[in-house]
Amino acid sequence: MTTRLKRRLGVGCGVWGVGCKEIFCIFLTQEATLSDNVLRNYSLLPVSRKRRTQLKKILSVILAIALFSFAFATPALAAAAPNGATLFSANCNQCHAGGKNLVNPAKTLSKADLEKYEKDSVEAITTQITNGAGAMPRFKGRLKDDQIAAIAAYVLEQAEAGW
Repeated sequence: MTTRLKRRLGVGCGVWGVGCKEIFCIFLTQEATLSDNVLRNYSLLPVSRKRRTQLKKILSVILAIALFSFAFATPALAAAAPNGATLFSANCNQCHAGGKNLVNPAKTLSKADLEKYEKDSVEAITTQITNGAGAMPRFKGRLKDDQIAAIAAYVLEQAEAGW
């Protein structure tokens, strides 16, 4: 390709880069060799400033709508995820305040006691909360499964931290 042709097509001279004054669409009309007369075989159609401005406005409106919808959307999982600490305070704190056991002081929620009574996993604690045992009431029907799982995870986390 000759230098003159490169300049006319905008190859290597910034026409296709950022800051172009005009954008050209090249449509191949017939096969031709790359020479000075290649312009006769291509149709150069400039896109008007008015059309560019319209496209920019449309794009900015679409972008604004997308940003607005994402900015004010409430994540579904965050709203639905139960808080183990809050649920524990509302349902368990009467008997297990601070990880203790007011009904049976020998069976606390400390890590050592959970291991001793084989309740040192989320699954075991979930079963205990769901079905209850002894003086502990069952919470099946009172709490949803995800709420029970959140309490179990909270109890295990607090036991490992030493309440």
